[in-house]
Amino acid sequence: MTVKDSIEAVGLPSLSGSLARVGHVVEQDATVVRRLRDAGAIVVAKSNVPEYTWSYETDNIVCGKTLHPHDPARTPGGSSGGEAALLGADASIVGIGTDGGGSIRVPSHYCGTVGLRPTAGLVPETGCWPSTRDTGMVDMSAVGPMARYVEDIELLLQVIAGPDGIDPFIGQTNLSDAGLTSTSDLRVGFYDDDGVAAVDAATRDAVASAARTLAAAGCRVENVTPPDVSTATPIFFEMMAADGGARARDDLSRAEGRHLPQMQSLLDSLRSCALDASGYFALFGRWSALRAAVRSFVADYDVILCPVTVGGAPLHGCMPGTDTPLQSYDAFNYTHTYSIAGLPVAVVRVGTHLGLPLGVQIVANPFSDRVALSAAALLEAAFDNANVNGARTSSRHLPAA
Repeated sequence: MTVKDSIEAVGLPSLSGSLARVGHVVEQDATVVRRLRDAGAIVVAKSNVPEYTWSYETDNIVCGKTLHPHDPARTPGGSSGGEAALLGADASIVGIGTDGGGSIRVPSHYCGTVGLRPTAGLVPETGCWPSTRDTGMVDMSAVGPMARYVEDIELLLQVIAGPDGIDPFIGQTNLSDAGLTSTSDLRVGFYDDDGVAAVDAATRDAVASAARTLAAAGCRVENVTPPDVSTATPIFFEMMAADGGARARDDLSRAEGRHLPQMQSLLDSLRSCALDASGYFALFGRWSALRAAVRSFVADYDVILCPVTVGGAPLHGCMPGTDTPLQSYDAFNYTHTYSIAGLPVAVVRVGTHLGLPLGVQIVANPFSDRVALSAAALLEAAFDNANVNGARTSSRHLPAA
């Protein structure tokens, strides 16, 4: 298997795309890596990330730019873009990534692979750099499995889930054993417009096709309207930057200002976002209220289907589904919404446009990760999720040791 370079693994580098980490010696496996190695996994490589994992484009001045597995002119997304690119190119079978604002989901969508952002509080972050638990991100960053097939996501999830006694946000919560036992009992809501960013026609068709597929399988499917999520993207970034970027600048100080222009611009611009305690508590209240509203909306269904972004993999540095330079993060409001909600979200390919994959978000209720995966498996089977360049390999097809 392969592991995102922001997750520490003894014997392998952990640079997180930054010159600040050159020479860093990994002394202990991240919790998820230790658990996987104890279960027999062999970590053969680390995968590229944007510097400090802070971008939807996987590029840095240490390792360079990661290319889309099916079109080098396009981005595989970020920040788990290296992992998705390896999977999409059939260069890895399973992997581990992290997802703050969509860092597993966006690359999986762009590259036609499968990913799961687990329920907040399910998988420990211990051993990741940068760490997020003692920042304004609180529990919004999740460590999760990435693969070519849903069955491999299920395999990894049961190994990495559960408290480690270190991560303060992982309690004695049990992953629900409930999966999809009867499609006739599955309540599905779907939408293709969150009122913030309009999706392109191909994405809209992909979501509708996924909904029709689940209806044909016997699920009870209805078109729904999400609650007001217009503040999701602003709240997400305000939480991330509540200290004005002080933590990030300190973590990256050993790089001595040697950053890509996009990263340097971000570090500079965050200074004006710093809040005092009362300002942060007010922001935290808005964050909590939005989490509650989104969870209440999802609670009426077993799963919600919606877009991952407004379009498919763009040219490097551009908006999803376009050739227009990225100037706003509203296109990622669909992922930011469920980062704030802390809900489990699976992504699986359900369409193709211009020869490139299109995925869909499958959102479930807290600790019902297996319900999301069960619905993903239904869609995977229906859409015959082979790599666009040919058949893919699942871990179940490997020879026994």
